[in-house]
Amino acid sequence: MSKAVRLFKVQPPARAQLLPYLFAVVAVAVTAALAFLLPRLFPHASRSLLFLIGVLVVSSRASLGPSLLASFLSFLAFNFFFTEPLHTFKVADDGDVTTLVFFLLVSAISGNLASRMRQEMAQHRASLERISSLFDFSRRLASAVGAEEVLDALVDQLGLLLPGPVGAIRILLVEGKEPPRARRRRGDDRPLTSEDLMAAWAREGQDPVAVGDWVFVRLATDTGRLGLVALAGVQDPERIESARNVCDQAAVALDRTRLVADLEQAKLVSETEQLRSALLSSVSHDLRTPLASIIGSATSLLEYGDAFSPQDRRELLATIAAEAQRLDRHIQNLLDMTRLGQGKLNLHRDWVDLHDIIASAIARVPDVLTGVEVKIQVPAEMPLLWVQGSLIEQALVNLLDNAARLSPENGCIGIQAELVGDEIRIDLCDQGPGIPEDEREKIFDMFYSVGRGDRDNRVGSGLGLAICRGMIGAHGGQVRALPGEEGWGTCMRLSLPLASPEATP
Repeated sequence: MSKAVRLFKVQPPARAQLLPYLFAVVAVAVTAALAFLLPRLFPHASRSLLFLIGVLVVSSRASLGPSLLASFLSFLAFNFFFTEPLHTFKVADDGDVTTLVFFLLVSAISGNLASRMRQEMAQHRASLERISSLFDFSRRLASAVGAEEVLDALVDQLGLLLPGPVGAIRILLVEGKEPPRARRRRGDDRPLTSEDLMAAWAREGQDPVAVGDWVFVRLATDTGRLGLVALAGVQDPERIESARNVCDQAAVALDRTRLVADLEQAKLVSETEQLRSALLSSVSHDLRTPLASIIGSATSLLEYGDAFSPQDRRELLATIAAEAQRLDRHIQNLLDMTRLGQGKLNLHRDWVDLHDIIASAIARVPDVLTGVEVKIQVPAEMPLLWVQGSLIEQALVNLLDNAARLSPENGCIGIQAELVGDEIRIDLCDQGPGIPEDEREKIFDMFYSVGRGDRDNRVGSGLGLAICRGMIGAHGGQVRALPGEEGWGTCMRLSLPLASPEATP
């Protein structure tokens, strides 16, 4: 069964309330003893100042009540022990009466002012600590990237705001349409029954809600309730109000993290759809084009083979072979891109000669390089590379394919290599239209060229450069697009470190 909220001030125990008054009595007694023990240092006229100092000491350490008690006791002690006639509360001299009255007034006023100043200073320190704590809490919420970080910050902040007899803290969040379930807990193992939870959850619009031994504070924003915060052992309304304010901030942060997660999911779905569309476009264009040439040439040979001359038959067979090799390169690119994306590219390094890699790459694309001159400038004393030769060769094949497709008729492709420090630089330059500066990094994205449409039939799938960067990067190298040497064209620069078997895993 639920019960009404009972909020009241938590009073300290009686012993804690009496300690300041006991301190006031002890301070007056010590002051009187000093006045007796040091009569030469404190003549009769100055002993009132000694008692006044005692009152100020009490006021600086206690509240107004103990300071007034110290003022009254000091007045009585000064009158009884140090005013004629001694050991009575009578006053023989009228001047002493005036002194006692002024002493009582000054001590009361001084004690009151000192006590208020102490309280103001204590409140000021508490406010600074509270502001600093809230600032740190807000900063943690602002930098939180997930619900778990928000919940950690909320539990820590509740622990700071609710010191003392807080029995337990439970953070419960809504998952789907079900009632909230515990996601964070702190304190003792006090049970939180499902009946209490359902009773608190059913009271929509009430905040806070007391059910059983628990006080429930909502986690809610304008979009709806996100959960509950259950506090056990908290009855001070000010502390509950502080907890409610903190929970409101945490609810906003939780809502933000959920929105960010939804946006990331939507972005992932959008990127997946774009990738799927680009892949379909690549398959439909770059795979079907060579297939159409292969099918057309093979069909012509089957139907009209006898009517063709030997030269025509050889040309058709050469077309079939060239287009099959082109199709094989596209399929290999797709497979390589899949391995790179899944992180399954395992290197099998060996010592290879750069001259052999370049020669093998050129030999693999004779049809692509038809009508294009290739100039190679590689020093004979170039050191061996500790790489997987097939991957570096595939990267060069992709670069040669791009350069040849973008080069003009009877154009020239230059391949230069040099040793710079502890790396080998390979520059492959063409005489094509060049790449705008703002696109020199984008061209390494998958399917980037597909987004530009099919108006340029020389544009490929957009996989070659992405695969090239992945293969070179797997060896610890880099690939960059630079402007041509003579102000036109493009130079693709491959940088490969001079690794050794001892330095590689």
